[in-house]
Amino acid sequence: MEHIRPEIRVEESTPQYGKIVVEPLERGYGVTLGNALRRVLLSSIRGASVTAVRIEGVVHEFSTIEGVREDVIELILNLKHVPVKSYASEVKVLRLEAVGPKVVTAADIQPDSQVEFVDPDAVICHLADGARVEMDIYVENGTGYASPSRPRPSYLPVDALMVDGIFSPVKKVKYEVQDARVGQRTDYERLILDIWTNGVAKPEEAVAEAAGILEGYFSRIKTFLGGADLVIPQEPEEPEEGEELEEKDSMSEEEKMLLAKPIKELELSIRSENCLLRGGVHTVGDLISKGRNELLKIRNLGKISLREIEEKLKKYGLELQDGASEEKSEATSAEAKED
Repeated sequence: MEHIRPEIRVEESTPQYGKIVVEPLERGYGVTLGNALRRVLLSSIRGASVTAVRIEGVVHEFSTIEGVREDVIELILNLKHVPVKSYASEVKVLRLEAVGPKVVTAADIQPDSQVEFVDPDAVICHLADGARVEMDIYVENGTGYASPSRPRPSYLPVDALMVDGIFSPVKKVKYEVQDARVGQRTDYERLILDIWTNGVAKPEEAVAEAAGILEGYFSRIKTFLGGADLVIPQEPEEPEEGEELEEKDSMSEEEKMLLAKPIKELELSIRSENCLLRGGVHTVGDLISKGRNELLKIRNLGKISLREIEEKLKKYGLELQDGASEEKSEATSAEAKED
């Protein structure tokens, strides 16, 4: 069965809302694609969130702070909903100090080159005259939801409060399937996606990431099963005298599964992962087939991201196609100069 190639249009696009239309689709594919994209958009898009906070003079979430209108639970709730973007692969600790009278907002948090608050006017708390608040805010990347009952990280001080952070930048997704016409045929479908985000990720970027995640899993299944070239094993023929059977596939099942892993499972920083997805790299196999120079041609992927990628690959005993890390290349160049 030969499927018609659909066109994709971005009909509306703002930092917090987007409408994307995909048409024409074969009958039944509107719901298939719409439901799959919606589920991944709501559950698996990487983002950053406040996951813990340490407030001076506060030992538990049921406390109150003198001169602060909000109690600690309300303050934590406000922090949880502050849209934040982190370019770091590790947890970042940000400092906030404020003296009243004042409306404390995200703009009052001391800046960090690797953390961006997309809505600096987001309110955290209200201070009365003479009131003071000091806190350390812990920001990290992840997917889905950070349960407050999760194991307590060892880096947190004893008086830090865990926050049930929401990592996903996607707030709401709706899809609709309509009839579409191509020539004389009226049995095609049109998929309309409406996406709302918190402004950290553009809707079309979120959809592209969701499609990349799905493609990674489908690619893994295809690679593991052999796709269209799948061969059902049969009884081997007896080799003629002096002839040995050639090994059809020298790659083990474990190696196949490793190469079919979506790059999301490498736990790269959001910046590096998004760059790779935009560059058409969806699996570990796609990644190691590239050379360093080829990866550096991908938009916004620099040497820092490349170094991070190489370090992640080393954990699996893998390296890029050219097999030369930046340090090795520099060492080789230095030796050549000395000679």
